[in-house]
Amino acid sequence: MADDPVYLERDGATRWLVLDRPEKRNALSLSMWQAIPALVAEAEADPGCRVLAVRGAGDEAFAAGADISEFPRVFATAAGRERYSDAVGEAEQCLGAFPRPTVAVIRGDCIGGGVELALACDMRFAAGGSRFGITPARLGVVYSLASTRRLMHLVGVSRTRDLLYTGRLFDAREALEMGLVDALHPAAALDDAVAGWIAVVNGNSGYSVAAAKAITGMILDGATNETPESRALRVEGFAGDDAKEGIAAWLEKRKPGFPDG
Repeated sequence: MADDPVYLERDGATRWLVLDRPEKRNALSLSMWQAIPALVAEAEADPGCRVLAVRGAGDEAFAAGADISEFPRVFATAAGRERYSDAVGEAEQCLGAFPRPTVAVIRGDCIGGGVELALACDMRFAAGGSRFGITPARLGVVYSLASTRRLMHLVGVSRTRDLLYTGRLFDAREALEMGLVDALHPAAALDDAVAGWIAVVNGNSGYSVAAAKAITGMILDGATNETPESRALRVEGFAGDDAKEGIAAWLEKRKPGFPDG
């Protein structure tokens, strides 16, 4: 497993999707993009998985972007260009559609394709000293619509245009201020902060958390009114085991022990 450049690690109820290519600062190769959907599907099928977290091996980089050294080869034909675009899009889509919480844990450089992966997660926690950049304009390539939409939702239209037009690098403090990352911690405290956040999430109702993810996803996709799916999640939740336990615990003034917790 650890010989692969991307793999899953198991840590209690957390599954870690690890980018492990330190000699390339975890730059994402075509084969890595292609491997991600199966690994995400493996985590989704695992009943013990409550949170999926993404990190890069080591402290130098979350992911320093795509592996540009392979571009001349993979972009040499129209079929190769389509294959690469499809691989990146499928990796982003499956991570974005994961039905339980996802969090990117960012140390060091998070550039280009690394930001794409981080954007596909629900939350982004960064270490002080991290560095960001969205750099397709430096290469003459184009960010996907899905990634651009996610970026625009987080930082706004003008900021998205600035980042894409200039391809400039910026530090973790600016990433926090613009809303690209959700929390910034000293490097030595990042792991504990992430573990604390995951523990709080895992102590809550798995049904409620999954439903919240589904409904926020519906809103991001354009829903403005109750849908049959969102209503079913809400109504069915009232009769579920989690609701029964949560209400009983509140009435009895104790901490709930949710069935899947």
